[in-house]
Amino acid sequence: MDNKLTIVMYHYVRPIKASKFPGIKGLELDGFKRQLDYLRENFNIVSTEQVINTIKNSSQFPKDACWLTFDDGYKDHFNYVLPELLKRDLHGAFFPPRVAIEEEIILNVNLIHHILSCTDDVGYLVSNLNAHCLREGMSESDILSYYNKYAFPNRFDNAETIYLKRMLQHVLPEQMRSLIAEKMFKEFVGLSVTEFSSELYMSVNEVRELVNNGMYVGSHGSMHYWFDKISPEEQKKDIQQSLKFLDNVGAPTTDWVMCYPYGAYNDITISLLESFDAILGITTEARVANLTSDNPFKLPRLDTNDFPQ
Repeated sequence: MDNKLTIVMYHYVRPIKASKFPGIKGLELDGFKRQLDYLRENFNIVSTEQVINTIKNSSQFPKDACWLTFDDGYKDHFNYVLPELLKRDLHGAFFPPRVAIEEEIILNVNLIHHILSCTDDVGYLVSNLNAHCLREGMSESDILSYYNKYAFPNRFDNAETIYLKRMLQHVLPEQMRSLIAEKMFKEFVGLSVTEFSSELYMSVNEVRELVNNGMYVGSHGSMHYWFDKISPEEQKKDIQQSLKFLDNVGAPTTDWVMCYPYGAYNDITISLLESFDAILGITTEARVANLTSDNPFKLPRLDTNDFPQ
């Protein structure tokens, strides 16, 4: 018998058009409110504890089970998501990366989002990125090779946008990509990283408030790495640091949930998670999960854009 679970993935949720970054790709607050009402009317929204218990006990989800998940630890989730969930007596699972909450930095993925939000000319951004790469000692032939390898569109972004994202997410050496991302952020957004960090992410106390209000807080890694791009030793260290963070905010560290940054993992990741008492992992593969046939450490999710808003 199928045991289906619709997992919905959220990132930015805010009054976007009225914000400082009207070009950011996210969900308008009014659309979020309408979507919550739609999901509540058409699905049985379950808690993370129900999901965990279903997996542990091999039991059955209610019909049209739906689980709401929120990635990256944005202050949006405290300011806008939490009140709307509490108003409707709904549960959400939140996955903040440790480094974004405990340190005054901005994840490269968020630097990229805000750089992209400040111009409609992605081609110019790509030219700017390539110029930075040349100044850092990369050859034109290497840049062309990377473009040919990574410039392929997906269902949300065009080829140039994907190239820009991949170069600054994991292709370039870590120190180089962080340096270039911060320089481009300063140039196109006009803010320093440290002054923007506290505006973008929740504080430690705000994450604790999520827990205190009955929400689930799970791991999104410590440094928001692509797990399949780092060594087993680095993966182990990152998971251990994320567990210390969960303990610090009062979140569970047994039978806990990993939300893979970028949806990236490998067999080593899963083996490590099992050794550290995790019970499931959620990805970015776009389909409805089926606990009868799916590996619980490879659960797929649908995006907020896959539902009415």
